[in-house]
Amino acid sequence: MSEQGIRYTYDGTFEGYLCAVLAALRTGKIPASITDVRYADISGEAVTGDTVNILTSLKDAQYLYSTISARSSAEVQQMASDYFLTDSNGKELNLYKMIFCSLKYGARIAEDYKSEMMNGIQMAIRDLYREAQTTLKELDFYMGMEASCAVINPRNSVLPVIRNTILKRRDIDDLLVYDKRHHLLLERFSDQNMLLDISAFPMPEFKNPSDAYEHLWPFIRDRRFDITVLPGQKRSGSVIEPLWLKAS
Repeated sequence: MSEQGIRYTYDGTFEGYLCAVLAALRTGKIPASITDVRYADISGEAVTGDTVNILTSLKDAQYLYSTISARSSAEVQQMASDYFLTDSNGKELNLYKMIFCSLKYGARIAEDYKSEMMNGIQMAIRDLYREAQTTLKELDFYMGMEASCAVINPRNSVLPVIRNTILKRRDIDDLLVYDKRHHLLLERFSDQNMLLDISAFPMPEFKNPSDAYEHLWPFIRDRRFDITVLPGQKRSGSVIEPLWLKAS
């Protein structure tokens, strides 16, 4: 595999990332970088002439996601979706290399204990689940007039991991949990639930869960977030049920 690849940006979703990986794989070259377009300027990798912004295609993302399982294993497929949720340095390129190896060598890469990269990925995933359990135990809901609200600030994106456990709670009716670091909003309202990426919606720095409740609940109650898009598509800041949530 050549080292002379180019830079790619994607929309921040797992589907978008998989599309960028697929584009790079088709060139046969290791990408110079794969960067969330929302943070490309911050990381010093502004979108320039030698940078390709990859549009998200659910069809392409599902194709690659299914191929990972078919050519390696469901375990490696799950590792890919889990590792994407971590806050690891060099995550995008490491995950690209893992996917490439899984397609080339199959399931045995998951047991390559001599690989520093694979050991790092395994450790990052264990850290993700440890933090997820800690966050779940420490979840403290503010009881508002119409719903309950909690605000979290985890290093890793743990909300997709603990989502189902939170939604199974029957001591609370309508609820919202806001991850202010990753701009994810879990909401349950009138027996319906969604996990939304609201990064495109400007949010104040909430001092406490009651402030978050007063600001966010009207948007949920009145359906003021743009949630009319197809699953996985990113438009006006909303992502509904991306692949990495369905896989968890």
